[in-house]
Amino acid sequence: MHLRNLLWLKQAKLIFIRRLIYMAVMSNPRDSEYELLHDAYYGTGMFANGGALPKYSRESAQNYEYRQKLSYYLNHTGPILNASVDPIFKDEISRDYNKSELFASFLENVDRLGTSLQEFMRFNATQAKLYGVMYIIVDNVTEFGETMADVISKRQFPYLYAVEPKCIYNWRISDAGELELFAYTSQVFDEEGNAKTQFHEWTKTSWVTKDENGKVIAQGEHNIGRIPVVQWFGRSSKKTDILPPPEFLSIARTNHQIYHQCSLLSQILSMQTFSILTLPDNGQNIGDITLGTNNVLMYPAESGHAPAFIAPDIGPAQILIQTIKTLTDDMYRLSGINSVIGVQESKSGVAKQWDFERTNQRLADFSVQCENAEYDIIDLYELWTGENIGYKCDYPRNFKINDVADVIAQSQSVLDLNLGSNTLKVETGKKVLDSYVPNLEPKEYDKIIDEIEEAVQRQEQDLAYHDDEGNEVDEDAEGDRQGDNQLRGRDKETP
Repeated sequence: MHLRNLLWLKQAKLIFIRRLIYMAVMSNPRDSEYELLHDAYYGTGMFANGGALPKYSRESAQNYEYRQKLSYYLNHTGPILNASVDPIFKDEISRDYNKSELFASFLENVDRLGTSLQEFMRFNATQAKLYGVMYIIVDNVTEFGETMADVISKRQFPYLYAVEPKCIYNWRISDAGELELFAYTSQVFDEEGNAKTQFHEWTKTSWVTKDENGKVIAQGEHNIGRIPVVQWFGRSSKKTDILPPPEFLSIARTNHQIYHQCSLLSQILSMQTFSILTLPDNGQNIGDITLGTNNVLMYPAESGHAPAFIAPDIGPAQILIQTIKTLTDDMYRLSGINSVIGVQESKSGVAKQWDFERTNQRLADFSVQCENAEYDIIDLYELWTGENIGYKCDYPRNFKINDVADVIAQSQSVLDLNLGSNTLKVETGKKVLDSYVPNLEPKEYDKIIDEIEEAVQRQEQDLAYHDDEGNEVDEDAEGDRQGDNQLRGRDKETP
């Protein structure tokens, strides 16, 4: 019995040590950054319950709790990040590929949850931009149907799932820069709804899944010759940088500071908004008086001051308001989209154009990252299935970000010069059209351009057949007059 107890204790100790090892391995150097980014974007967590507010050294627990309840979160991180992603997916991404019933089914349901490839790419693009990187696992089923109909009906072909960088706990990269080991965690729920952590490890030839105690749940081998993971960066980064610095970390931290300043402003406005009536105390024994909107502050009668209202100093509130505005402006400036949303500044046309070019370049750079990620996904699909899809996708590069009012004003200035070039008039119309309605269908665009060209031609003809006073010119009569003048000229020359 004693020996059994010793064995049980030894086994329990080993299990405990294994758990500690796995929990230590799970630690991610950027955990706190990812938490801040997530909560700042969604307005949840630390920004929903006041947990992001620091407590002053001399602040009582009661006052701190009261300030937390008054706090409110001005979410600028969400709109800024969305403005860096939404234009890319504004229209359906152009995709071309060889006809394949299996691949068509894959495009319609890439994650076994009914999500299309367009929807999957749109959502995870936001996550990649937010965290600086996302990892897409292109996994495959272990059992296959006997016929293609069985495979499609039972969804027995490759599928996708996303892994946030906070879940990555181990990796190894070769000297050649190739990924040799990729390990991450996932959350699963048992029948009772309790969350359980699973540990997944991939190599170039095999995979294994373990539970919290390090026990192998499932394992197997694959023959695709590489780890089926797609590295999706939020901006241009080195492939060897598994956890790159998040691009939006400074923006999230600035938003955190705004949250803090807003809590201070709310506290000041709540406690010092109303004026207080002051009265001389003439010994009437009024009793204790609590300060508030309908209360009185007593002072000694011998002071000689008449009853009056006193108001708090507005200086601290004004400083906080200005600080909040400055921090907000800084957020949009850091994002590079201050000329698009958020901050309205008086700038010259050249300065605005440079800002638009910078914003367009940022969007184009991330669009390239999205396109590369999609190509990598399809490459892994082909490795799993053996199909040659001949896949092509076309993500936008030019987002036509400009000031419509400025474009129209400049175009009108060009037309007012009356340079006499019909081609210039048509090209000016194209520029206005591109700026005012950039998302026209090609057929509609060509139709409008044809109408502009016809209008310019009619205008040219009208000018040709009317004199300077707007009167219609009779070509036949004009020709007769010219002939008579020539005859009269010959008669004068005849002796």
